[in-house]
Amino acid sequence: MSYDVVALLAAEPGMVAVAHSLRDAGADLAVRPLDGGVVQLRDAEARVLATLEPAQLVESRGEVSRLLGAEAAVNLPDTCWWAEVRARPDAAGREAAHRVADGLALRLGGGVWTSGPGDFSLWEETGHPAVEFEAEEAFVVAQDREVVPLSSWITDAVSANALRGTVLQVLTPRSSRLTHGLRTLITQPMARWVVLDGKGGQFDGVSGLPLRWDRVHGYVPDARNGSAPEPACGFLDISPLGAHLLVDLAVRHGASFAPPLCRAVELVTGHLAGVLPAGWGPHEPALAPWDRERLVRLVRHRAPRTAVLQFSGHQDAGPPFTGGARVSWAPDGERAAERISLAIGFEDEGALPLGALPGLVEALAAENLLDVLHVRRARGRRDVTFEPRWHGLAAPVGMALGPDGVRRAGEEHALAGPLRGEPLGEAGARAIWYPAPAEATRQRAAEAVAAQLRHLTAAPRS
Repeated sequence: MSYDVVALLAAEPGMVAVAHSLRDAGADLAVRPLDGGVVQLRDAEARVLATLEPAQLVESRGEVSRLLGAEAAVNLPDTCWWAEVRARPDAAGREAAHRVADGLALRLGGGVWTSGPGDFSLWEETGHPAVEFEAEEAFVVAQDREVVPLSSWITDAVSANALRGTVLQVLTPRSSRLTHGLRTLITQPMARWVVLDGKGGQFDGVSGLPLRWDRVHGYVPDARNGSAPEPACGFLDISPLGAHLLVDLAVRHGASFAPPLCRAVELVTGHLAGVLPAGWGPHEPALAPWDRERLVRLVRHRAPRTAVLQFSGHQDAGPPFTGGARVSWAPDGERAAERISLAIGFEDEGALPLGALPGLVEALAAENLLDVLHVRRARGRRDVTFEPRWHGLAAPVGMALGPDGVRRAGEEHALAGPLRGEPLGEAGARAIWYPAPAEATRQRAAEAVAAQLRHLTAAPRS
């Protein structure tokens, strides 16, 4: 796995500072530019030693402590730039990365953060700077970090491998945690979180099942002994974790020159966390301050291509939260659809703001920002990162149907389903909130929500 270095700089690293810092790594090293302003350092045998990303301005400063730890955020420069180097984890790679990062910090002011030492036995030369090694149908990104984010390294690797149809597998030590964005990505079909158990083996960080390497599929469940595999030792730890409120919202915007993109994010976080997001970006770290006008300009500029955005909450105001928004466009380039997913962390289930959900549904309906809403609760750390341990299955809290869905189904039919619905909002913009049975088990609650969805789907179309 790679060795990562982040330089937190007091001034923007211009071409001259970058050139001098690359030269510091060794006059005999070759510099190779890649797409997007990425630069690689290679040795005399053309092996990659280190890869430097373009620096990003840190405008949402809480991202530094969220992803790098509280110590990295101490004495940050008033103006701060994040410059990340990903290095080959042998002595030559680590030395090259430090010479580049230390050279930038020496010239521009600032400090340097480093990951764990990495593991050179888990490294192969591949065609992408984020990918350690590959199988025929999977590629592996290995990270030795306390918190592993959905970084630009990973999102670019996913995009680069999309045409090949290969899937992402993230390999980490047992001490690592994933952000909500990355854990959501690796729970997609065939993706996987591979955790080193410290004893020469590995297990799935979501299910706990032991894994083995397969040259075709990458890491796969290890069932070679013929018996049902047991979860890794300690994976079923049921000690207290805290609680997550998980929100998934679908929004359909009608034809409009300026659809109110991500306004729904503001309503959800405002009602359930009490604050708007602190930062956003196309990946993590989400370093730009929350500014919906700026965000919409970026999304419109990318249209009709789909835009995927990450956002996070404040570190010192309201409960921690993090999430993502996916904006896709109809062929006409005007009608847009949003899929918003976020997790909000609390000390325990008693702190979940369940009483605020009807008000949220009514507010979303009033601004025509609700198609379908699903809300669940689950065990989880308050900081909304995920350890490689059993979190249990998320339990439904309730669902909501927006005004268009209510009109299509007919309000009488929508209210006659197996879940008792609560009409909310003014006539013509009425939504229905369906709370899951409060005393039901997780399975019973899930069955009740599924039955309600079947009932709504069976409604006659007007």
